[in-house]
Amino acid sequence: MKTLHFALLTILRVAVVIACLAYLHHEWDALLHHETVHALAVSVVTLVAASLVWIPNRDVRGWTWVAFVVLVFGMMLVALTFTTWSPAALAAIAAASFKLRRSHQRRAPVGIIVEGTRVFIPLEMKITPQQPVPDVCPEKLAPAARTRLAASANELPAVQELPVAPTPAPQPVASHASRAVPAAQAITPVWDFSENVRKPRHDFSAVVGMEDTKSRLLRSAREIIEGTSKAHRNGILLFGDPGNGKTLFAEALAGELDVPFLSISYGDIASKWINETPAKVKAVFAEARRIGTCLLFIDEIDSFLKPRDGNIHSMDRDLTNVMLTEIVGLRGSKLILVAATNFLGVDYAGTRDGRFDFKIEIPPPDVTARIALLRRSITDELGVSFAQPESITALARRWEGFSAARLTALGGQLREMHRDGKFTGPVTFEVGMQAMRLLQGRKGRLPEGVKDISEIIMPDTSRGALRSLAYRMKETENLEKLGSTLPRGVLFVGPPGTGKTQAAMALAKTSNFAFLKITGADIIADPRSWDRLYREACDIRPCVVFIDEVDGILQDRRHSGHGHGMLTEKLLDTLDGACGQTPDVLFIAASNHISRIDTAAVRSGRFEEKILFDIPTSKAMSAYVRTILANKLDGAWKVEPEAVVQMIRFLGGRTIADADALLRKSITIAAIRRTRERTVDFRATDVIHGAQAIFP
Repeated sequence: MKTLHFALLTILRVAVVIACLAYLHHEWDALLHHETVHALAVSVVTLVAASLVWIPNRDVRGWTWVAFVVLVFGMMLVALTFTTWSPAALAAIAAASFKLRRSHQRRAPVGIIVEGTRVFIPLEMKITPQQPVPDVCPEKLAPAARTRLAASANELPAVQELPVAPTPAPQPVASHASRAVPAAQAITPVWDFSENVRKPRHDFSAVVGMEDTKSRLLRSAREIIEGTSKAHRNGILLFGDPGNGKTLFAEALAGELDVPFLSISYGDIASKWINETPAKVKAVFAEARRIGTCLLFIDEIDSFLKPRDGNIHSMDRDLTNVMLTEIVGLRGSKLILVAATNFLGVDYAGTRDGRFDFKIEIPPPDVTARIALLRRSITDELGVSFAQPESITALARRWEGFSAARLTALGGQLREMHRDGKFTGPVTFEVGMQAMRLLQGRKGRLPEGVKDISEIIMPDTSRGALRSLAYRMKETENLEKLGSTLPRGVLFVGPPGTGKTQAAMALAKTSNFAFLKITGADIIADPRSWDRLYREACDIRPCVVFIDEVDGILQDRRHSGHGHGMLTEKLLDTLDGACGQTPDVLFIAASNHISRIDTAAVRSGRFEEKILFDIPTSKAMSAYVRTILANKLDGAWKVEPEAVVQMIRFLGGRTIADADALLRKSITIAAIRRTRERTVDFRATDVIHGAQAIFP
């Protein structure tokens, strides 16, 4: 009976709402056709329809929105009549909007918030409401339970019965009250590194040359998998300069062994949340153990194992500790751990034996690998017809010590040069050297306005030797085919100001060599500056390394202190190539007093060639002065003949540096007078005043 009554009321309510909506539709049609709209009737009908929709379903959000739409539908019609009822209609819409917003705020459900890899559980969900303990009557127990209960009661000793207060009945909770949903358990973030696992894309057949490195890697990995060592050795640490293919060797090793390759870097596990980074490291090792036999490669492991001595962040210390623990846990397993670093300055506890038992250097590619890298780079970018075997072999021999990444990038630079029309045919030795210079991006510290060799005043014999050296530097490859070689070092000897520094820069400019300069005082002040300079020279070669005032650092060790002698020996070891002679690095030293230099430095194989610089003759100085005055003052000044005579007279027996200084000072005096007096002549008095200022 109740169900029938409820059904009849629902049908009646729906019919009234439909009738009201039909009336509102009729009034909207009247408004659109500019007919009369009954504002009061529309307001009443709208309120009736919205109330019939909302009141029976006030706790349901959907029906609340339906009632709000009905209200807006009718009240907007009243507002558009622009009568006295319009403000009331707008107020009704505003009140309903405010009521709807407050209702949504009160009913906002409590839920779990997930932000990245962090999970936040509201406090209401963590609090479990106290539940009343129901009374268990013996009559409600199963027969077996009642038997056990009776037996236990008989075994208990008799005790005095105490009065017990009756337990109050639990109060019923209203059905409409919101209850906190208890969390079943704490949600722990889980990180999945299965996407980092892949099948190796290549094996050792993709690595040309480097046979010794490949064989050491393969022997070490097989020992780990087969477990032939009683010490259960594990951990292969690859180190070497960047760009030499440590990641490539690790993946090729996995391909050679036909095992899955799991690779991670610091960016894969780094997190801003406390303790999350160590937890991710544990997840990575857990994924590797789940796979079983695989190769786990950790790139840039120095980011994981930071030295713990000194001022280190607590998170870095925790990360290092977790990493060390996980590495030790791999001993005795068939999981191959391979890590890569550019330097061995990581925590000693991480690189000691027992964690990384195999330490293998990945050197720059050998000549076979360099030829293969250059051929592939040129072929991929330009085509097979551009790769000439003779040129590629010559370039590979010349570029000993260059990284694999740089050699691979040469093809892209050659393609850019070919696009710009700098060459059209196959890649020659000269084109390859130009491309490498552009790829390096710099030529050292060679200033602008460097003089040509012909402009430097020096003895004719010395000028010929300097031009011959410049030619040998330009034609190094062709001359080496005939058995000729460049000297390791050249010594410029002469009084101060005779143009030794200018000659070294002119030599580098003529032969298209990079230019780096250092003085003996710089090396004494900071001995490491020499190592940095030599590394830079090897990186941007062909390069001229100019050591000015070398007699301060290479003086006779019999008359120098112990520390000074050690610096001398350091330079001599570099010249000898104790760590391997790098081609196309020419050392030029300048000295004012060759007698002070240690005899071991000027022997063959070191600074074996000497070029003499001296004070220019009167004839040479006269020609130099006339040439400079003609180049600088011709067309803009009227030069008095007496000024040239006075300048030559003052410069007799002086150096080329004195000549340049007198020229600059005399021109400065003439320019000041020209600005003040509007004159255009270069007078002898300008030269006299300049000489008095420079040569007191």
